[in-house]
Amino acid sequence: MRPALLTFLLSVVLVLSGCETSVDPIVGTEKAFSLYGVLQPRADTQWVRVYPIKEQLRPTPPDSLDVTFRSTELERGRSTVWHDSLIREDDGRYAHVYWSRTPIAYERTYRLEVTESGGTTRVEVPVPEPAGLALREPQAEAAPVIVPVHVTRSVPRLINLEVEYYVQYDRAENVAGNDPPTARLRVSYDGAQGQIDGGWVVPVDLSEDFQVLRERLVNADLWNSSVGLVMRNMTLRLEVVNEAWNPPGGEFDPNVLVEPGAMSNVRNGFGFVGAGYQLKKQWTPSVEVLEKAGWTNPADLY
Repeated sequence: MRPALLTFLLSVVLVLSGCETSVDPIVGTEKAFSLYGVLQPRADTQWVRVYPIKEQLRPTPPDSLDVTFRSTELERGRSTVWHDSLIREDDGRYAHVYWSRTPIAYERTYRLEVTESGGTTRVEVPVPEPAGLALREPQAEAAPVIVPVHVTRSVPRLINLEVEYYVQYDRAENVAGNDPPTARLRVSYDGAQGQIDGGWVVPVDLSEDFQVLRERLVNADLWNSSVGLVMRNMTLRLEVVNEAWNPPGGEFDPNVLVEPGAMSNVRNGFGFVGAGYQLKKQWTPSVEVLEKAGWTNPADLY
């Protein structure tokens, strides 16, 4: 599965490759290519999509590009020529994907260059430092019940924050089958993060999230008031990214980002190449903390 931080880039690419009239064609420009990709220090293979810029948006033909794709780690001057590959999307359209198994290091800056006879399209991408997630003592003296989760380094940006709750919402004897009915329900925490000295904090609100999940189950006609909601575990996921991840209006909207130059860090071209990695932390709060936030003690079901 693709890391979550690639989701918006992939959606932009799919809009671009599948659309001929919904965005303005690029007319009268000397820019040669659009680049889309994410450098990932935790991945064994890196890839960047390369689209030739045309005056009209047309499907990419299945022909090789007469270019050289090169990455250079600026701190040590190490260069690598990437491999070309032509992939066919599910809808039958083609895309050029350049890839390399060269390691991407934390706290390094990489220059990516696509060179042809007419010039060079390039982008410089700094990779964030490594960070982790650390749980702090819950704030459970009074409602709401908050679990602060700290990002342990002062990294540039956090995106795609969400908490996934693995919950039991009824007894096994009340539904078909032998197992208690469970579900994985997600709550977005985008925008909830705050900067602190030496890092970031994500205040996970167990009280508010209980009410949000309860409402979802009520709306789905799955709420059993005699059972309530039992938490099996919870997982916080987020993406650490470099400073360039700053979309117009603060929202990763593919219909906006597909417009040339809307969010671009590429020189002599268009598109976006960022860097980042995912962090996640799974845990189960104590029964005492959960009960204060409204959750059911599993022992009460038996």
